Amino acid sequence: MSEPRYPNESSEYRDARDALLKDEKELVEKVKSVAAKRRTLPLGGQLKEDYVFQWANDGKAGQRVKFSELFGDKNTLLLYSFMYGQNWDNPCPSCTSLVDGFDRSWYQVSQNAAFVAIAKATPEQIRAWAKKRGWSQMALVSGHDSPYQADYKCQGESDDMQWPVMHVFRKLEGKIFHFWGTELAGNHVDTVWPYWNLMDFTPEGRPDIPTPPQVFRSRFLEEHYLNKK
Repeated sequence: MSEPRYPNESSEYRDARDALLKDEKELVEKVKSVAAKRRTLPLGGQLKEDYVFQWANDGKAGQRVKFSELFGDKNTLLLYSFMYGQNWDNPCPSCTSLVDGFDRSWYQVSQNAAFVAIAKATPEQIRAWAKKRGWSQMALVSGHDSPYQADYKCQGESDDMQWPVMHVFRKLEGKIFHFWGTELAGNHVDTVWPYWNLMDFTPEGRPDIPTPPQVFRSRFLEEHYLNKK
């Protein structure tokens, strides 16, 4: 392909754009490099126990499912814990934004790895929220009666103080091991978050707001997290 030249662009623009292109290429290479290092991590700890969850998808909400069964026929499981406790009025808007995107990516990801979202809310609470948001593909489970979130640092001092965490587990010789988990504060899953990444392409950049725009509020989140001194 020939070098891009768009209608009426100046040489000043093209020179600046070409310089930025070098930075963009370096960024992509850095992301690939970090991913390669991640794949060389030593074997993580063996799963503490074969936790029992409850499905939260429409049609089977409340049915019990073991952690080991979440893998299906895959050897890798991505398990995203989103912030939604039993006593919350609505889930976290940021987590909702992420799962909105995950739901539409689930089919492609699930060809190679199992992909599940979990919350501490009850199966019926999660099912109702999924229906409201139009989540129709993502596998959803409730850890309402499980110690998983506490064991794997997905919550604070109580079941209602939930944290957003992506964990990855792998099956090896019939056993399950922890492979990797998000440990950064803030936008720890930034690279797979459509909203913030798309805003990065705009001249205005990311809005100076704590969570993505939504048509709902999470008063529990506002009172206990966002407005906490």
